[in-house]
Amino acid sequence: MRNAIGIDLGGTNIKGGIVSEVGKLLEYRTIPSNAARGAKEVLRRVLSLLETLFNYSKKYSIDISGVGVVTPGVVDPDYGGVVGGAYNIPGWCGTPFMKVISEEYDVDVFAHNDVTGTVLAEYKYGAGRGKRNIILAAFGTGIGGGIIIDGKLYSGASGYAGEIGHMVIHAGGYKCTCGIKGCWEEYASIRGILRTAKMIMRAHNADSLGGVKFNEKHGLTPPDIFTGAEKNDPIALEIVDAICRDTAIGVGSLINIFNPDMFIIGGGISKAGKIYLNGIKSKIANYTLPDARKSVDIVAAEIGYEAGLVGAAVLVFEGINGYFKNRHLKFR
Repeated sequence: MRNAIGIDLGGTNIKGGIVSEVGKLLEYRTIPSNAARGAKEVLRRVLSLLETLFNYSKKYSIDISGVGVVTPGVVDPDYGGVVGGAYNIPGWCGTPFMKVISEEYDVDVFAHNDVTGTVLAEYKYGAGRGKRNIILAAFGTGIGGGIIIDGKLYSGASGYAGEIGHMVIHAGGYKCTCGIKGCWEEYASIRGILRTAKMIMRAHNADSLGGVKFNEKHGLTPPDIFTGAEKNDPIALEIVDAICRDTAIGVGSLINIFNPDMFIIGGGISKAGKIYLNGIKSKIANYTLPDARKSVDIVAAEIGYEAGLVGAAVLVFEGINGYFKNRHLKFR
């Protein structure tokens, strides 16, 4: 049985683990990424974590087939690193981390966008098992997407496929950090949710939800909103209704375009549970063609904190986006 090391690089932490081909996590470690210190420090931290995992594999005689890395940004394996995006890690764009890792450990390295890793993990080992056409949307600080078509990862002409957070759902709406007005991210990410909540609370002249009062010391968070709704607070319920509407607009549009058999809801916001998932599902008929709606299951992601690194290991097992130790670069 093959095993791989998976690395999930985030702006706050770097998660790493050894994953078997059946999806079992054999070892797990996490360290701070120190992203604010720049790309050199982040790469140093990645190499340090890899050293720990390779030492573990040697100690317990675990053969490693390759290293997979999921990272913010757009990865070009011909270059050996990120060539676009990754704005939360200064200098990471242009850092040939795949080349460095390959040369340091004499190993094949595979890398892709972070949300791509999550959809691969769900496709192989989680909610998407047995499905051929899947979209995963991860709702958190932003909105990222992963797309599986006919059982294969879809990356697009230049690797940008999956930037679903920048689909416009409100023409002339709020200006996104990308510069476009009305992006889905500005309505259904954490910042969008909080903006909606504050607008509705101001309209009601309210400073509390579910009996919890908010001020400068105790700022409003998405969990506060969903907890208030679960307590049947009428203002919290109104906020959740608006959140689920804005989320369903994007989900419905993607269902109409891709006609998937499964749409997976993931990311930090999805931890709100059934009140969030069922709210989206209750709105979806307003934004989806009937025939497309009949063929799709809308479900919550099954794999938790380790999804990214497990997906990184899948890159190795499937041979996706590889920089090979024999220096012959290949692209799939």
